[in-house]
Amino acid sequence: MFRFISRSIGRSATLGCGGAWRLWAASLLMFPVLRATAARSGVDVELSGRPVLGLTTASIVVVEISSFKCAHCRTFHEQVFPLLRKNYIETGKIQWVVVNASDDESEQHGKIFALARCVHRQGKYWEMLDGLFSVAHRAPSALEALVAKSPLLDRSELAVCLAERTVRAAVASDFAHAARLKIRGTPTFVISKWNAIGQRTEATIAGAQTLVQFQRVLDELLKMP
Repeated sequence: MFRFISRSIGRSATLGCGGAWRLWAASLLMFPVLRATAARSGVDVELSGRPVLGLTTASIVVVEISSFKCAHCRTFHEQVFPLLRKNYIETGKIQWVVVNASDDESEQHGKIFALARCVHRQGKYWEMLDGLFSVAHRAPSALEALVAKSPLLDRSELAVCLAERTVRAAVASDFAHAARLKIRGTPTFVISKWNAIGQRTEATIAGAQTLVQFQRVLDELLKMP
């Protein structure tokens, strides 16, 4: 079940949906409020240093918590995300923010997450995304060399970035944020809709759901005043 919770008026509306993953909505009441710009109140989801697509004026913000070691996350980005990007992000309907993390705290020490931060610093995250998924399970000692082979990247800049403590701290911060959201698996999508007077409706989708399932949730939110 997908449950939309309107914090401002205390009501909820539910859409039925199939899927192998368990979708939870009761815990939404414990979620901090997400925001894309300083004008939106609540706990920050900092855009700085994170991959973001779409207009800041979009009424819907989707925060994706995704792990490069997650097969469902890779499936989503290969099969579903391109169409969501074309039909919702590029048309100005939603803004998309990615938090690269998982519900397994030990994974924050994986080099792939630091590499993603450094790739993003060079402005090549979206171009390199498929490559990051493809090498994520390789030995940590080989990861940097594999990613650095890309002609899109400055290899020396990548090495300098990986050596910085701030990058490791940023990865730890992403994992801490996922923990605060009580993420129980990846991918998880926290969706927030604001109306013209600042009222907010939220929904959560868990797992690599189909395009049709995402469309049902997003279209229902877009219809709300």
